[in-house]
Order: sequence, then structure tokens, then C-alpha cells
Amino acid sequence: MIRDEARFRRHKGACPYYRENWVAGDEQTADGEVLLYEIYCLKGWPPVSQDEQSACMAATRRCWRNKESHRITPEESAAMRRAESA
Repeated sequence: MIRDEARFRRHKGACPYYRENWVAGDEQTADGEVLLYEIYCLKGWPPVSQDEQSACMAATRRCWRNKESHRITPEESAAMRRAESA
């Protein structure tokens, strides 16, 4: 899983794991296009096509890929923190 960051924004109507990082400034992609935001999936499965993006944006309560609910117990959260610091 990818660590949730304070700078990541959640999207009210999207998958619970979907995050956006809005970019300030004149950052550009490798193709020279202006970068507005980056998409992150906390599960590590970001959408890579328009169809996948649509599915992700329509899944408000569960992961659109594996139907997993976004409920992390305090024990899981503590284990994730321990793994990150190791």
C-alpha cells in the first residue's frame, strides 16, 4: 500500500483509495504537457485508461478492482507504521 499523505486530496465520488495531488506551478509531463495533478491509488493500482478511470470514479464505497472495503483497523494501521519505519 502507498502511504496516505496530507497533501493528497480525496475525491468525494471516487474509490476510497483514490487520491489526487494537485501540482502548483509549471510542471510538465515527459510529453511536454502541463501537469495539473497526479493520481495515486493507496493500493498501488492507479487507473491507466479512461475506462479504468471511469470505474474508479464511480466506486464510492469499495475498491473498484477487488471490491475491498476501505476499513483499516487500528492494528493494521500500527503495523503499517512499523513496517515503514523498519
